[in-house]
Amino acid sequence: MEVDFRVVDGAVNLTGFFTLVSGEGLKYLENGRAQFYALIVFGAVLGLVIVFGVT
Repeated sequence: MEVDFRVVDGAVNLTGFFTLVSGEGLKYLENGRAQFYALIVFGAVLGLVIVFGVT
């Protein structure tokens, strides 16, 4: 029960928080160019691959 509360709920809440923060951040960076959005998505995916590849 404690593992479910700490690990599973924590991971879900962290994912939701990250989605909210990144969405709010992108709101101020939008300029209407699809290449810019693709670059941001590629950078985010690359960052996740590096983070999870190191650990």
